[in-house]
Amino acid sequence: MATKAKLYIAITAALATAILAEVAARWNPENLGRFFLFSALAMLASAMKIRLPGFKTTISTNFVFLLIGMAMLSFGETVLIGLGGALMQSLWKTQTRPKPVQVLFNGACLTVCTAAAFWTSHAVPSMLGLNSMAVMMVLGACVYVVLNTGLVSLVISLAEGRSLTELWSSCYEWTFPYFLMGAAVAGLASAASHGTNLGVALLIVPAMYFVYLYYRMHIVRAVLDNLSNVGQEGDTVLAGASQGR
Repeated sequence: MATKAKLYIAITAALATAILAEVAARWNPENLGRFFLFSALAMLASAMKIRLPGFKTTISTNFVFLLIGMAMLSFGETVLIGLGGALMQSLWKTQTRPKPVQVLFNGACLTVCTAAAFWTSHAVPSMLGLNSMAVMMVLGACVYVVLNTGLVSLVISLAEGRSLTELWSSCYEWTFPYFLMGAAVAGLASAASHGTNLGVALLIVPAMYFVYLYYRMHIVRAVLDNLSNVGQEGDTVLAGASQGR
């Protein structure tokens, strides 16, 4: 791995460590039962992961519960749920055994993304004098998506020497519809529950499962179409070579 990539991972891990130290210092859960419930739901959602074409990484539906957590849980609780979800996503039923540095970066990345999204979703509306759950959810989702795709694209760019612009564009193109659907479900659930009704939050589990199935089929279809196009181009080249003879 390139030295720049190692340095970048070390900086990200250090930032995540500082965030977790802050969480530990101010740990004061408002409702442990609710925290453990959301942790379990996020773990379940982390197991529903999809590998992105062209990337050695996956996305899952756990971000939905992180967005809801921003409205219903404290900063420390939401950050820990994000970290737990990242570890589950990295280690559960992987095609190849992940390297420790990959697990470290994934955990650090989601810790930083969750913390930044939580802080933005609460601090900005407060500074503007707004008390709107819709504004909170939109801000949190935007920061999470941009930062998550950006951090992942940057580490791949540094490690493999690929173009950051192309990587980020491709990653964003694949993940944006998924995040958009998930954010919409999270926003509707939070609005319907008014931040207190856990029953509504439980109802989004089957909804997100169907979103996961649909998006997985969409990616599989896109990959198959791409392979088909490549095969057709190869046949054309061969035909041209045959005629040239």
